[in-house]
Amino acid sequence: MDIDTLFSPVSLPEFLDRYFGRSFLHVPGSAEKFSALIRGEALEILAQDLERVLEAPVRVNAMAHAIEVGLKCRGRDGILLQIDGQCACKIHSDDGHPVDNPPAWEGVLRPGHALYVPRGWWLDATPGGSQTGFEIENPNGADLLAWLVGQVKQHQAFRSDIPRFADPATKADYMTVLRQTLAHFLRAPGLLEKFRRETNLNATPQYHPGIPWSADASADHLITFLAPRKIRIKRADPETILLVAMGKRLGLPQEAAPLLHFLSDRAPVAVEEFYKTFEADFDRVELSDLLSVLSKHGIIGLRKSASV
Repeated sequence: MDIDTLFSPVSLPEFLDRYFGRSFLHVPGSAEKFSALIRGEALEILAQDLERVLEAPVRVNAMAHAIEVGLKCRGRDGILLQIDGQCACKIHSDDGHPVDNPPAWEGVLRPGHALYVPRGWWLDATPGGSQTGFEIENPNGADLLAWLVGQVKQHQAFRSDIPRFADPATKADYMTVLRQTLAHFLRAPGLLEKFRRETNLNATPQYHPGIPWSADASADHLITFLAPRKIRIKRADPETILLVAMGKRLGLPQEAAPLLHFLSDRAPVAVEEFYKTFEADFDRVELSDLLSVLSKHGIIGLRKSASV
């Protein structure tokens, strides 16, 4: 299953625009919709696809343990998938305790149904059958402050010793300088975008990297892009590009740019499809050499096609 069909018929752009972080979403589906997810590494692959889109770590919930019994306030965004059996649920919004408000939705999850519940919303469930799903660890203000520590720690105001034994006036002046310096950083234009960009470029994979590349890989093996977020490709000089991902900066010939964009946008893709797409401009040895370098640095890996 790919991410575009997870909430079908609700499209991914519609989910992000109308529901993500804002409201619950219940989507019925055919009984066999999620049956393929319980095979092999399919859940992990879907979690990686979700992370790349949502720009946040996505954890897989074990089968039959995706929903806790009773009334619970969601500490994180969650996506619940009903595999078999039935599960009775009530959802309450985040505007007060559910005792004081009627449910925003009440119903039964049946095989093929998906349910998204944002952080802070309440879920009252009587689990039945088997569920699986995902926990989405959206970055919050505490994460921003933790990242900001790395930005301010080299500033002279934060490198100076704390005046532990000084008089009250000196201590007060010290704290004033720290507050002013921190406020200066927080007011910097584009701070949130810089945090977003650096967090994405330094994110590391959570799941099994797959099979290392081999020139002897069968044609139907899938090349999987392992970077958990979108990569950045920029020019280093007229003949070299830099691939920036997972905290790494990998120099490559500038001719590799379209191949990297293809893998980033299209993977998982069959080895033979990759070869045929670029056979007019590269021979197979050149393509294999590039895949070998990317595999060595953990950018791509191979999976058997039956695991998707």
